[in-house]
Amino acid sequence: MGKKKEIGTRIRTMRKSRGMTQEDLARAIGQSASSITMYETGRREPDFETLEALADVFNVPLASLVSEDDSSADPSAEQPKSDDIRLLIRGLNRLSPEQVAQAKNVFRAMFAVTNPELFEKGDDDK
Repeated sequence: MGKKKEIGTRIRTMRKSRGMTQEDLARAIGQSASSITMYETGRREPDFETLEALADVFNVPLASLVSEDDSSADPSAEQPKSDDIRLLIRGLNRLSPEQVAQAKNVFRAMFAVTNPELFEKGDDDK
């Protein structure tokens, strides 16, 4: 099953488990019922803002809508909350190019020992 179809299946399952119609969900996220149909059938993939809105309506972590295999996660490992990640992304999206460069340096320093591959040489051009 393709990524769009898997996301669509999750959306439909969550919607139905909450007793919502496609119209109810569309109203809740400010979109049309035909958009919900396209998401659920895998003809269109929701953008990040739509996924955020869906996660809020369903009161689930964003990852539960898009992750390919929930069983691969280690339940004993402490994971960041999706709300924390959303806050970081929103903040980063509002930074100037200079502030983005500074933030990248901070992240590079944080991950230098544990995940150096996240910021390999040449990544500054991306």
